[in-house]
Amino acid sequence: MKNLTTGIDQRHRSGNVVSALGAVLMGSLALTAMTRRRRRIASGRATPHDKRAALAVYLRDHLSGSDAAIQVVGRLRRTHAGTDEGALFASLFDEFEGERRVVRALLAQLGASPRSAKRLASQASGAILKLTAGGDRGELSLFRTLEALAIGVQGKRCLWRALQSLSPSIPLPAGWSLAALEAMAVRQWEAIESRRQSLAPATFAN
Repeated sequence: MKNLTTGIDQRHRSGNVVSALGAVLMGSLALTAMTRRRRRIASGRATPHDKRAALAVYLRDHLSGSDAAIQVVGRLRRTHAGTDEGALFASLFDEFEGERRVVRALLAQLGASPRSAKRLASQASGAILKLTAGGDRGELSLFRTLEALAIGVQGKRCLWRALQSLSPSIPLPAGWSLAALEAMAVRQWEAIESRRQSLAPATFAN
């Protein structure tokens, strides 16, 4: 009976994580649809101002994702302190914080605010994820949390690659480069994926 209850609790916690992630996704899709509708209504070709505004929206989207990710890894570095997972989450927390500062600096250079309705929704969703994500080794919730982080890091790599294609490129804060940021994202993904794969045998029965 105890094993059955534990299994139900694990599935419930995992379901909460997926539901919260789904809420973030649905909110993003709704806001994207509204943006596309406004673009269809507008006439004429995009001006340089329009393109800068689009870049600001794109940067804020990634800032929203980082808000949720930082809240999650911030909690998990404490709840998993002293474990391999805890060391990974602590490293990710510091790096995510640094990357978020870079994105905020880029927005400042564009003269754009980091605030948006989508970011507020993401911060609220992140608070939910922070409470439900994680779990112990062998629990599906921890495996899914690592998988969600891996997907988010791949999206972040896409951001750094997209910015590298801009000409002229946007100047970054001292000590940072887009190539180095992309390389960091690759290392983050490899570390997360390695940990996720190592947990698969303990999470799933053969």
